[in-house]
Amino acid sequence: MNILFEELFDDNLVGKANTQKPNLTSLKSNPTINKEVAVIGIDFQNDFLEEGNLGVANSYQDVRNFAKFVYENIDVIDDIFMSLDIHQPKQIFHPAWWVNDKGQYPEPFTVITYQDVLEGSWKPLYQEKESIEYLRELEATGKKSLIIWSYHCLQGTFGAAIETQLSNLLFAFSLYKEKDVHYVTKGLNPISEMYGIVKPEYSKTDLTDKNLLSQLQNYKRIVIGGEAKSHCVLETVKQMVEEFEKVNHNDYLIYVLEDCTSSIAGFEEATEDEYKKLAAKYPIKLITTRELEF
Repeated sequence: MNILFEELFDDNLVGKANTQKPNLTSLKSNPTINKEVAVIGIDFQNDFLEEGNLGVANSYQDVRNFAKFVYENIDVIDDIFMSLDIHQPKQIFHPAWWVNDKGQYPEPFTVITYQDVLEGSWKPLYQEKESIEYLRELEATGKKSLIIWSYHCLQGTFGAAIETQLSNLLFAFSLYKEKDVHYVTKGLNPISEMYGIVKPEYSKTDLTDKNLLSQLQNYKRIVIGGEAKSHCVLETVKQMVEEFEKVNHNDYLIYVLEDCTSSIAGFEEATEDEYKKLAAKYPIKLITTRELEF
């Protein structure tokens, strides 16, 4: 690319509101039609960055590393998929959905269990039957417990937008490669946390995004970074490999960029154990951007 990285990505503006786009009038394009390498950026949105409503420690550096990786490998990367976690205030994982026996809303990071609801400790204000069923099935299938998160990535807000400097780089990628970035929206179902990009944690009907899976099966190498390593990145990786296994698709290798993703505090140890188990069973490599060579 004949544009310097520093012309696209200003370190001092990471996480800041900035609508100015880089001047790319001199950019020379280099389109490709290969389907070899895909990069997936999970929820690199302002609310998941360090000063956001649900900020992840070290996320600013994750964004910098991810952007630099894309820039340095732009001629090798065939497609980029970016997930967007989009919510409304009234959803099962937000405080407004629940009250306790004193009529109080839960604080962020409160865990609400099926037993809590049966005992009357917490009561859903909306879709009571569906909420209770979700808790029961979430626990029965061994998924994560329902955690109440602070309001985040609300539709139409700055917090829901991709970090501005990374957005500039994606803009340049589109013009340089003459192809669109694929944006994958998730999270608007009120009765689901929807950590992974493939499907909800639980649903009565099959809501698996088969179109997305079909697209991803075209690539030999899939590179993933984003926030948070302990939740949306982990669930995305798990869902992908499990769904690939169902259709006997094994001609791929997933790279999880360790310097482009960080865990929510308190989940680090369990997260590392999960990744080790996955890497032992599936074609997954945990690697840094400096170690990865195409």
